[in-house]
This record gives sequence, C-alpha cells and structure tokens, in this order.
Amino acid sequence: MLRKAQNLNLQLANRTKNRRKLHSIHGLLRGRVIDGQFEVRGQHYSFSFVPATAALSDRKLVLSGRMVVHPPQLSTRFVDSVDALLVAVQSGVGVSPVRRQLLTGTAQPSQTSTSGQKMEQEKGPETDLQPGLYPLGSPRFDELGRPMVESTGSQSFVGVLYFNLSPLDGSTLGVPLDLSKVQLNLRLATTDDLARDLQNIFSDLVDALYETPVNESAASALIRELNRVFKS
Repeated sequence: MLRKAQNLNLQLANRTKNRRKLHSIHGLLRGRVIDGQFEVRGQHYSFSFVPATAALSDRKLVLSGRMVVHPPQLSTRFVDSVDALLVAVQSGVGVSPVRRQLLTGTAQPSQTSTSGQKMEQEKGPETDLQPGLYPLGSPRFDELGRPMVESTGSQSFVGVLYFNLSPLDGSTLGVPLDLSKVQLNLRLATTDDLARDLQNIFSDLVDALYETPVNESAASALIRELNRVFKS
C-alpha cells in the first residue's frame, strides 16, 4: 500500500510540475453542498464539494467527500474521498443568525417581530430623543466583566471556514492547473434551513475545538451530528 501511494504521488508530481498552481477556491454553502467557481485562462469552471463524512484528526475537523468540477465544453468530472482539513476560521460580523439566537435563547424581539410590529418600530419611540435615536438599555457583561456585544458569547458564529484539500489531479478533473495544494474558502452566508443548521453546528464545533482545554466530548457529539446531517 505504501509503495502504491508513493507511485501515485510521483505520477501526480510528474503531471503537475510544469503547470501553474491553483492556490485557492471560494465556495458558498447551499444545503450541505459547497458550490463555487474559479477562472482559468478566461474560462469559468464551476465546482461542488459534497461532504459525506466528518471526523477529527489531531483535534482538527476533517470533511471527506466528492469533488465535482464542471469544465467548460467538457463533461462533468469528479473525484471521491477528497479530504478537507480545517486550518483557520473567521468569525461572522454583525448580529448572529436568528436561528442560532433562538437555539441559545438570545433572540431579540426586534429580530423576530411580525411585519406589523416592524412598521410600529419604524415610527420611532415617542420620546424627546433626536428622531432615529433609541434609548439604550443597561449593558450586559460576561462572567469576566467584559461588555457583551454583537457576535460575542452565545451570539458568536462562524462566518468563513478555511480548508486545505488533499492533493487533486488536474488532468482527472479537466483543469489545466496544478491542484496539488488547494485551499477551499467556505463562506457561510446561509439562505436555507439545512445550511443554517450546519452553520450552527460548525459554530458550536469551533467553540469546542478552540476552548482551552479542548472540549473533546462536545466536539465528538457535534461530529456525530454532522455525520447525521450529511447522511440524511
């Protein structure tokens, strides 16, 4: 098996040594599928990464699944058992998704109000404040005495996940580039319930993995939940 793997790596190196490298690709989460595009020599290639399983490797998240590429003027190509190793995270900015706030019990009334209530809110409070300004309540603090603001504490959430993909063969996928070291940048601008559920799980998993010490029991439970969602 080791000799076979070494031969495959040597073949891949020979095929790609004279090719330009593709360094990163950008995708959005739609359901449980990561969709995106990249450009090569003025031509657009669309791709999809479909995770099938999730696991922990040295306390880091690894997604494994199928990479599908749609080359221009060619038939669709795909490769199975592609690994995506989580190497970095960027937090979301602004108010956390309402779905996450509902799960943590921190949703604000103004974010879950009806259309009629919103119209009333737009009139502004009948106070002596300058129009458009609203009276603020007392600030909240965490257990360390720090002020709680948007995107912190229970309202924090993941905005972008950065993965390193296992080496890919550009010839197999119909891409005239060296794909031996590609970074997948996954932006979590979710627009459907399944993607929102996954964003919540990813956010909780990052919390567990970045704690000191790592919350291994919580991380393992969240990995099981990811696998349940991927198989559903």
